Amino acid sequence: MSKSILKRIIISTAIAVLGVSTSFAALVMERDEGLDTAPSVGMYRYQVPTELQGTYNSAGVANLTASMEKEPNTLSMNVAHVKGNPSESYVVEVYKDLAAIETHRKSNHYQDFVNEVGSKLTNRKMYDVQSVLLFEKKDALSIVNDGKAVVTLTEFTVNSNDIDTVQRQYELDIERAVRDDAGYKASYVLRERNAKNRWYVIQIYSDQAALTKHVNSPGYRFMMSQIQGSLQNVTTKVLDGDVLVNHGGQAFVRP
Repeated sequence: MSKSILKRIIISTAIAVLGVSTSFAALVMERDEGLDTAPSVGMYRYQVPTELQGTYNSAGVANLTASMEKEPNTLSMNVAHVKGNPSESYVVEVYKDLAAIETHRKSNHYQDFVNEVGSKLTNRKMYDVQSVLLFEKKDALSIVNDGKAVVTLTEFTVNSNDIDTVQRQYELDIERAVRDDAGYKASYVLRERNAKNRWYVIQIYSDQAALTKHVNSPGYRFMMSQIQGSLQNVTTKVLDGDVLVNHGGQAFVRP
């Protein structure tokens, strides 16, 4: 058994034991993959038992808002659940670098979250992903349980020969939407580290009207006309935004 595989088994076991203590796992894996100067990202899915949902939300609000107040290099923290199914929760985190993950992991507010929620979450999944495109409005975002915010999570496989085209089309559409559409707040396009044609697109909207406006815009329609034949196994989940916070201003494009 190779050292790399053994290390991943150990990390996975740690995740199972520690529950939500996944920032450390992401840190170790990224160090093992060599240098990548892009912002570090984490994406997780949890099943939240009904009796834990109130605690999960309140502890999450405390953790994430404290991160924005006290951690300038924790760039974005987002929690959303599948519309109509509050038990299925997704978390997307963006950090400036590996040191920022370590700072967050050692913080009192993160440790409080781990201790309060811990291994009570079930069906945990950590996505081993890297950033492709990260765009946000200039001003900081702070949406906390407003009952209106919508997040879409689209997953697909890109034909290997079309990756550059798909990335460029998404870049053009997202850049325009962040600049021109008041209700389009941010977008994070991620890819799997070891299957670079498997992508995840997270888009954050102020409300359903903003989502409808975007998908009916000429720019979005043109993008889809250019890339539709390049995508396979496309699925989209519509999520209710619970806690969506960032410092604002990200504009990263993977070279």
